[in-house]
Amino acid sequence: MSLAVQIKCASLFIGNYFTLNIVQNFLNKLMSVPILLLIIKVMLVLMVLLIITIYIYLSAKKQRHFQLLKIRSNLDPLITQIIVDESSATDQQIQELKKHLKTPLAKRFMIEELIRSKQNYSGEIAEKIIDIYLKLDLKKYSLNKINKDKNWYVKARGIQELYMMEQKKSYPEIYEYTDAKNEFVRNEAQIGMIHLIGFKGLHFLERVTHPITDWQQLKLLEQLKLYPKKTDISADIPSWLTSHNDSVVVFALKLCEEYQYYQLISDITNCLNHHSPEVKTRAVETLINLENNETPNVLLNYFRWAPRKDQILILDGMAHLATEENTEKLLEILDSTDDTIKLKAAIAIAHASKSGLKILEEKSNLQPEPYQRILLHILTES
Repeated sequence: MSLAVQIKCASLFIGNYFTLNIVQNFLNKLMSVPILLLIIKVMLVLMVLLIITIYIYLSAKKQRHFQLLKIRSNLDPLITQIIVDESSATDQQIQELKKHLKTPLAKRFMIEELIRSKQNYSGEIAEKIIDIYLKLDLKKYSLNKINKDKNWYVKARGIQELYMMEQKKSYPEIYEYTDAKNEFVRNEAQIGMIHLIGFKGLHFLERVTHPITDWQQLKLLEQLKLYPKKTDISADIPSWLTSHNDSVVVFALKLCEEYQYYQLISDITNCLNHHSPEVKTRAVETLINLENNETPNVLLNYFRWAPRKDQILILDGMAHLATEENTEKLLEILDSTDDTIKLKAAIAIAHASKSGLKILEEKSNLQPEPYQRILLHILTES
C-alpha cells in the first residue's frame, strides 16, 4: 500500500473518530436529567395546547349547532306560514322574520331555506318567495358577499344566491366575475348570466381569457336548455369562432352543433386551419353532425393534413356520408401504411359505392395481405 493511500485512510479514520465522539457527547448531554425534564415539559405544554384548541373548536361547533337549531325552530314555522298563505307576506310577518335575522348565521339560514323552497315551487309561490327575499333586504346581504368579501367561496355563494333568487338587475355585477381568477367564482358567474338573461348571457364569451373546462361547457349547455326562451345567436358565433381563447372556440362549435346552425358551416370549416388540435377535432365532429352535400369533400380534402385521431373520425363519418364520387379519394387512403386506416377506408368504400365490395375483392386478389382479412371483416359485419 502506498504512503499516500495510508495517509488518506488514516485521515478518514481520525475524522470519523472525532465525529463519533462529538455525536456521543451530544447524546450524553441530551440524555442528562435536566434536558430530559425540559423535553418532557415542552411536550406536556404542547399536548395541553392541542387539547385546549380541540376543545375550543368542538365547543364553537356545538354552540353553532344549537344556535342553528334555535334559528330553525324560530324561522321554519314563519316561512311555512307565509308560503302557504294565499296573500302576500304582510308587514307584520316580515317584521317578525326580521327579529330573528340579527346574525350572519340566521341570514344565511334564511337565504338557504328560501332557495330550497323556491326550487320546490313555481308560479305565484316562487314569486312570493322572491318577494320575501327582497323585503328582508337579503339582496343587499348577497351583494355584499360578492363586492366586499375576499373569500372566493363567499363570493361564489353570493353570486349563486342572486341568480337563484332571479335578481335580473344584478346581472352587471355578476358579469364582472365571468372572467374572475378563481375558477369556482367565474363558473358560478357564467351560469348565473345564462340563468338570468338566457342566450344573451353568453356575451361573456367575448371577454373570457381563462379556459372553460369541458365540465363547465356541459353545465352551460344544460343551463341553456333550461331557459324557457330560445334565441338565435348565429350572428354572434362567428366572432366566438375566432376567439384567442381556444376553449371559447370549442364551446362555440358545440353551440353550432347543438342548435343546428347549418348557415355557419363555412365558418366551422375555417376552424380546420386552427392552431389548436382540440379545436380541429371539434370542428371535424361538428361538420360530421351538420352534414351537407359538401361535407365529404371538405373532410377528405383535410384528411391529408389531419392528425391520426381526426383521420379516424373522418373515416368513421365517411361510412355514412361518402358517396360514389368520393370513392377515388377513399381508394388513395386505402393504400395507407396504417392497418386501422386501411380498414376504415375499406368500410367507407363498401358503403359509398355500389361496386365497393367488388373493388375490395379485386384489391384482395392483387394483394391478399391484409386486404383479404379486411374484406372478410366487412362481409362478417355486414
